[in-house]
Amino acid sequence: MSRITQLWADGLVPDRDGLYRADGTAREVEIDSAALSRFALGEPLDLDAWLKESPESVSTADVHPKCVAELPDGSGSVCGGDGPHGSQGFFARLDADGRLVWVVSMADSNPFEKVEVHGTTVRFFNNLGNSIEIDLTEHDFRSPAGEVTLT
Repeated sequence: MSRITQLWADGLVPDRDGLYRADGTAREVEIDSAALSRFALGEPLDLDAWLKESPESVSTADVHPKCVAELPDGSGSVCGGDGPHGSQGFFARLDADGRLVWVVSMADSNPFEKVEVHGTTVRFFNNLGNSIEIDLTEHDFRSPAGEVTLT
């Protein structure tokens, strides 16, 4: 079991902006705050090494009840929510058995309170009405228009 799946099972996510996959790989995430008009993948990061340096750098992950949706193909679900500080937010994909596939955790995105699923496209909305749209079929979340949302 990877460190991120252990954290998720305990209701926790890292306090560092990142995309954390159940296989243990991770990448930095860059956003422009709660506006969510810029959302990009950065460099790979080592979650285990980072948590050794900052073991207290995790926070609770509370799923918002209106930010949960089953995927139409039956492959699992998506969800989003917040942490203990008003600016924190996260969204995640779970497999059909409810196990974590990946989670994106962000310190300044604001809480995610709504999700819309249209086929393989998912849009997560924060409490300000700003959103991030991803294509679940793309490893690096390309948008339906083909532009790279995360690079």
